[in-house]
Amino acid sequence: NSAQQHPQSAVLHALAQRARKAENPKFSCSECKFMFPRLSIGGCRYVRGVIHNSDTCDEFKPRRSQP
Repeated sequence: NSAQQHPQSAVLHALAQRARKAENPKFSCSECKFMFPRLSIGGCRYVRGVIHNSDTCDEFKPRRSQP
């Protein structure tokens, strides 16, 4: 099994399964420091595959601190 040989890929796959539509735009991928580029469709440092800026996941971290 490739997940046993590469445990990090298993973590990435698990994160991708937790990606979902953001209920609050403040916590969407477009506001996350891990999304690149910040367009309607981009990539993520942790979630493999196409990322939509309106999605979110459990690894969300804001680009800058909120006042």
